[in-house]
Amino acid sequence: MNVDFINPFVASISNILVSMAQLECQRGKPYVKADQKMLGSVTGLIPMVGDDVHGSLAISFSTSTIVRIASNMLGEDIHELDDSCQDLTGEITNMLSGGARKLLWQNGYNFEMAQPKILMEPELEHLVKVPVIVIPFTTEPGEFFIEVALGKRLPKAKLLG
Repeated sequence: MNVDFINPFVASISNILVSMAQLECQRGKPYVKADQKMLGSVTGLIPMVGDDVHGSLAISFSTSTIVRIASNMLGEDIHELDDSCQDLTGEITNMLSGGARKLLWQNGYNFEMAQPKILMEPELEHLVKVPVIVIPFTTEPGEFFIEVALGKRLPKAKLLG
């Protein structure tokens, strides 16, 4: 996968966490995901459709990470994975996709993104059957993962008639 697609997500999540949750993150080495197992306790999944490519973006948080992010962002002591953590996962997914979309647009890529879906299931199925690139991150309270699955968009079939 082209680094032009990866770097906007890295820059966006770093900015979100520092500015809104006062939390630094360190990026690990990207890798290709081997299965459909969810990497965190809660995941936000959002479709991405563009002129030339389509796919999906997911961000998965460990329980300790999303609980700390929620505590910092909401200004209250949260001790477990609750509804506010799930809601915040959706908001972070929206902010991440919006920030990355802006940076991708500046690089000549145009995407539309829909509402995120929040998952707490053991498996995560992306919207396209392509290799899924995982970007792991570590923070002081734990880890989280961004998954990007993008494939070439197929041309619309012509109607026969």
